Amino acid sequence: MKTHVRLPYLCLVLLVPLALSAQESRNGPKVGLGIGTQTAGQFLAWSGLPKLGPIAGWSFEAPITSQVSLLIEPMYIGKGSVTVNSVYKTRSSIALNYLEMPLLLKVSTNPDPQGMYLSGGLMYGYLLHGKVKNFQYGNLVSEYVFNPSGTTNRGQWSAALGMGHEVGHWLLELRGQSSLNTFDRFIRSHNVVYSFQVAWRFATQAEKEAKRKAAESGD
Repeated sequence: MKTHVRLPYLCLVLLVPLALSAQESRNGPKVGLGIGTQTAGQFLAWSGLPKLGPIAGWSFEAPITSQVSLLIEPMYIGKGSVTVNSVYKTRSSIALNYLEMPLLLKVSTNPDPQGMYLSGGLMYGYLLHGKVKNFQYGNLVSEYVFNPSGTTNRGQWSAALGMGHEVGHWLLELRGQSSLNTFDRFIRSHNVVYSFQVAWRFATQAEKEAKRKAAESGD
């Protein structure tokens, strides 16, 4: 792994302890499901059939103001595309697996953070592995597995926009993201992913203390 490739990711990873140390920070597991495609470079454009991909990670939220906070969400995400040629009865499936670090601003539409919110920002992704499968008449005719260690351009920056709803300990979000560059083999294409993501966050120290005092008052 080249130093210039991993430095951006390591710098973003250093933000995690800062988020945890922030007053009233929240964190918890996140899962989701995305549909991906590859385009010639248009932001959030669509081409071909959807490629399903899993999302799993951890969400850290550090408040900046009563309505604005920072989301830091290291995650595993599947990207790729599916292309079908109905004339020649062929189908090509590209599966790409990334370790990604989103750094987003979360803006609540209400002074109370519960309710609807908007999110947006950048994310850095690192290619773990990938595979291309080609089919004709429903039969597998060729398969190619990427060797990430053989390329020096495994990093990928993306921009994302999202809209979500906060309910208690839950965050529900619809998010669209489009890469700003790709690794060498797909230098002319951008990875686009639309996803539905769900995060559950543990209670903050203040919430635990309020619950404890409420229980004591009830006694």
